[in-house]
Amino acid sequence: MTRFFFFILIICFSLFISCSERKRENTDDHSVSLTIKKYSAVRNSRTSVTFILGKDVGVSNPYYSLANLYYRMSVEDKTEIVIDTIFSLLGVRNYLEKNPPKDGRPWGLINLVSHGNEFIDLSVNVYPDGPRSSAESMMKSIKDSIFKPLSKNIVDPQTLIYLHGCAVGQNKELLKSIGLAFGGYVNPIQVKASKLFEYYSFSSGNNNPQMIRHYFARVWYAYYNYDSIPDETRLVSQLCSAYPFDYENWHEAVGRQYQTNPSEIYHITFCVPVIWEDFYERKESLPVLNSKPKQAIWFSKNFDFKKLIKKTGVPMNYFNIRYYTATYQSDSTVYYSLKVKARAGVMCLIKPLINKVDNSLMIYEPYLPDQNDTDYFRYWNSYTDDWLAALPK
Repeated sequence: MTRFFFFILIICFSLFISCSERKRENTDDHSVSLTIKKYSAVRNSRTSVTFILGKDVGVSNPYYSLANLYYRMSVEDKTEIVIDTIFSLLGVRNYLEKNPPKDGRPWGLINLVSHGNEFIDLSVNVYPDGPRSSAESMMKSIKDSIFKPLSKNIVDPQTLIYLHGCAVGQNKELLKSIGLAFGGYVNPIQVKASKLFEYYSFSSGNNNPQMIRHYFARVWYAYYNYDSIPDETRLVSQLCSAYPFDYENWHEAVGRQYQTNPSEIYHITFCVPVIWEDFYERKESLPVLNSKPKQAIWFSKNFDFKKLIKKTGVPMNYFNIRYYTATYQSDSTVYYSLKVKARAGVMCLIKPLINKVDNSLMIYEPYLPDQNDTDYFRYWNSYTDDWLAALPK
């Protein structure tokens, strides 16, 4: 029997599971001030580029299209170059190498815009038709020499990759793997990401592209069985129990799917599937799981599958699990498989961080966190790992 699994995190609107605000992590504070000085200098003196690494599905969540306009038109954050035709990190790496800045200096700020989530990965593939970009898949691509580091003429310790995905700043190993993939072990480059959900929206009601703003938001989540219609009363009760010190109008949030202005708390719903598949050379070797007791026994013994479900952060009791068999043919060889799919429903409640609200003019400006605030951002660089290891405990 050949065994492997697929871990797939699919979100119907935005690809993320985000977080509420965390307490400050002192282990990051020592490296941030050093990093910010470099970031400011690089931002003002070197060539910057933004990669829009996906396409919107439908019109309900124009994440990529608004980001595309924002980094072309924003007074504060526009970059000299915006690329919206590359959809893998290997493609980004190859573009940076083949199109070095004309001034002969290494790249400065490199924005990577992708849906993502804090637990596992970015939605962008490592390479075309390859796996999504997680710490594991990035490190494997380095080990297999698929992702080769760029030279110091292209990127150096002052280059900064800024990941724009939902709460991916919570995933330190992901940031580290990307820094190592682009710069290598000898020349790892800095990587930055927000710890909160982030998105782009119009700050006024007239949809003027010059009024697109970059917003950060707090996020809470509740769970339900994906194959059933979520019960609003139960979701509100679940939120009250999970977040007893957050005084939000949960009834209003659970009932609002779309914002009428950027200041409103609202929700989206999505599916989190985990898929496991075992392959067999003979059909007779397939386990017979045609009853609930037999399925329960199989599940109780499959610790790796349960670990994958636990890794999503969604409580086990909200997953519906289905069992299937399939047949595959490759040339003259036939394979048989047992496929197990676990699915859970998640309601994500989103509250933008607003700095200035002018209800009379319908203008809602985003709150802009201090770049040094480690409640909002995480930076990874070679100083972080090496220096922190030497700090007194």
